[in-house]
Amino acid sequence: MICSDMWSMGQARTYGKKGVELVAVPRATPVASIEKWVAGGRVAAVVAGAYCASSNRSGKRGEATFAGRGWIVDPDGRILGLTSNGRPFATVEIEKARADRAKSTYPRDALEPD
Repeated sequence: MICSDMWSMGQARTYGKKGVELVAVPRATPVASIEKWVAGGRVAAVVAGAYCASSNRSGKRGEATFAGRGWIVDPDGRILGLTSNGRPFATVEIEKARADRAKSTYPRDALEPD
């Protein structure tokens, strides 16, 4: 999913139903809205029953200041790693089987089929 596509939780759900273990979300989002984006990444992970990893542009361009904040979130919405301008990399080990199991647990199992 690219940037604002992340807010289409129906798409995250579709990816989950197709069996993805990781949803990748490259972004260029400003500092002022970063907490909303992190929250959205957590929800996308839960809805998909998959890990969600996002990178974000950093620095300035014109009047825009980019957050440089990325994340790695597990299928239950727990933040496993965060990046920032000062910490540009985060590495975690993910378990594909955990994402596969998450798809059969609440709330994913309670969602009606499309």
